[in-house]
Amino acid sequence: MSNIIKEDIYLDKISELLRKAPTDDGTFLGSLYDLYVFIGITKGVDDVRKEKGMTLHESRERMKKKYESYNARFGS
Repeated sequence: MSNIIKEDIYLDKISELLRKAPTDDGTFLGSLYDLYVFIGITKGVDDVRKEKGMTLHESRERMKKKYESYNARFGS
């Protein structure tokens, strides 16, 4: 039951943000893009609250490790 309430809160918040946000081009696709962005922001905020996020420093270190072999090969 709590999951339904939690989702309703997010949907209400997203709906409110969409009503207030002007789209760049005023089209249905523009509104869909705004919805996509708002959902992503909402998920990101939820991840931070659940301490699933990472600091910028942690992110940079992860990217360095991931692309270390690429940089050695191509000199970037």
